[in-house]
Amino acid sequence: MSFADAPLHRSYLYAPGSEPRVMRKALDAGADAVILDLEDAVASSRKADARAAVATLLNELGDHGSSPSRRADAGPQTETPLPRRPAVHVRVNRDGHGYALADLDAAIHSGVDAIRLPKTESAVAVREVADIISRLERERQLPAGRIRIYPTVESALGAVSIADVLTATPRVVRAAIGTADLLADLGAHGEDDLATLHVRSHLVLASRVAGVGPPIDSVHTDLDDLTGLRVAAQRARSLGFFGKSAIHPRQLEAINAVFTPSEAEFTRAERVVAALDDADQRGSGALEVDGEFVDAAVVARARALLALRR
Repeated sequence: MSFADAPLHRSYLYAPGSEPRVMRKALDAGADAVILDLEDAVASSRKADARAAVATLLNELGDHGSSPSRRADAGPQTETPLPRRPAVHVRVNRDGHGYALADLDAAIHSGVDAIRLPKTESAVAVREVADIISRLERERQLPAGRIRIYPTVESALGAVSIADVLTATPRVVRAAIGTADLLADLGAHGEDDLATLHVRSHLVLASRVAGVGPPIDSVHTDLDDLTGLRVAAQRARSLGFFGKSAIHPRQLEAINAVFTPSEAEFTRAERVVAALDDADQRGSGALEVDGEFVDAAVVARARALLALRR
């Protein structure tokens, strides 16, 4: 398990776990990844129902290998396999200093690709989740180590602990930022781009040093402000982020457009991978592209970009 094995996603669409129909529609909405949410989008009184619905859908996805059609609620006979389904993540609840075991039990099934951990503040808690995932993989005869972990920074403690969190387990491949809770924790006021700039830059640097993928930007909560959404996505990408979370399908087009690499980026990625192949054939440990030294993280990013194009 490493960043080199983890795909880059441009968009992550949240869908409430308590709404089976909404979750199914989200799978066909055009996001690169869908986050089935057991946390903020689900009322306390409906947590058990949401866990059951998420587990059912994940098992179905594992059986079929693709997303159910938009008419899946009409019965099994209308389910039509699609050529590609988005990656499927599950966001679980915090439970004291750790994470809810009942949520993880509902989430670890054949159709899940990753677990999104909200309000991450401790490497110990992340390792505990990794251990639980490993146990459930064994018990359910799932491929070992396939399910990834995406921690989310939403507090000052999370920001200063992120270096340890990112190296807590090989399952951690990318981090995300949640600005609403972060701003509240910091007591910050004013524009998000200024109030969270230091944390965002720190997250980019910590991710690079840890050798994981670039961090993921937070949601844009104003559904009618597509211009502001695009500006926020462009700003995040300029800082070193890749990908952005969404709360409605109408936001996906703008997000996907901003985070779709240019042909020049794809061309450079091809050159990096070709240079690596050449160095391997020559038995050389040094790797140079256009006069610049290229390390393993740059190669991993190049491979991920090319996988995104495919």
